[in-house]
Amino acid sequence: MAKATTDSLIPFSKATEVERVASHTYRVNLSDTFCIGTVPNGGYVASCILEAAGLHLAEKGQRDVLNAHFQFLNRTEIGPAVIIIEDVKLGRQLSTLHVTLYQHALLPTAPWITQGPTRKEIAGYLTMTDLKKERGISLSTGFTLQNSAPAPPRPDFAALKEDRDANWTRYKFPGGSPLSYARCLQNCIYYDPRGGRTTNSVLNKWVRLASGENFTAASLGYVSDCWPYVVEAQRPTKKEAAELQSRGEIIPFAPGATFWYPTVVLNLEIKKALPEGGLEWLQMRVQSKQIKDGRFDLEVLLLDEHGDLVALSNHVNLILGSERNTADRTRGGDAAKKSLSRI
Repeated sequence: MAKATTDSLIPFSKATEVERVASHTYRVNLSDTFCIGTVPNGGYVASCILEAAGLHLAEKGQRDVLNAHFQFLNRTEIGPAVIIIEDVKLGRQLSTLHVTLYQHALLPTAPWITQGPTRKEIAGYLTMTDLKKERGISLSTGFTLQNSAPAPPRPDFAALKEDRDANWTRYKFPGGSPLSYARCLQNCIYYDPRGGRTTNSVLNKWVRLASGENFTAASLGYVSDCWPYVVEAQRPTKKEAAELQSRGEIIPFAPGATFWYPTVVLNLEIKKALPEGGLEWLQMRVQSKQIKDGRFDLEVLLLDEHGDLVALSNHVNLILGSERNTADRTRGGDAAKKSLSRI
């Protein structure tokens, strides 16, 4: 499981493949095709953990994640990682797991990690269940995306694939885009409303996997974090920046500034079991309520083709210069202590 760098697209199922090496230990190889700069996308790594958790409780019949909470302690990197799972509580309907993902100075056999040099990169709690067995009261709340900042009508998906839909169009990354260093974006194909956004604070998209695979339950971790770019929605063009400057107004940031938006905390709640074989399309709404002092919240809603909620996700993200993404990493026992303060 050595590090590998490739220019080709790797199927999501391959990039999140986990290997069980002991009763509570799993290995995964983090792919560079899901990186932002040198750091694997946080949602992608969360998906790897979701795969391990589902495999861990498969025999118990609780492969589904009801809720997950991830704390990103240090920057992950491409290459091997070890996921160790603790059974906090195993129940008939719900089970709780504590997960820790480790990297650096890993051992090929048990105990897998080296005390001191090995880093804790991510820690999390997961509530596992079997969503197909859920029973109980169901009531309508009247929720739809049209309640606020309405999105265009549901597309004709056959036409959308060919970029012929009347209301949605494929998003094309502009040449020299500040997002060009985010390789993880190539793994999805995004579609935006024709005519542009009606507001900078709410982003609506349809999305599918570029590999042609369907979205699985584990992939929802990645999808929930695949577009944390609410800041980019307010990026001024050179013309807009010049106009602001001529009026003596504050320019929020330089048109060519390159940012990194590392995830500090990611929470994911699955609202329904996906059909056998997964989903080809997901609708995504991304919204931030406050962007202040280099930090922002992120609310992500994921819906299926029929407008039913699939998952809710809430994040805490930082806004850092992209040079912080590629800075040298501290090695040794004090690395974990420094946590995100040294990102």
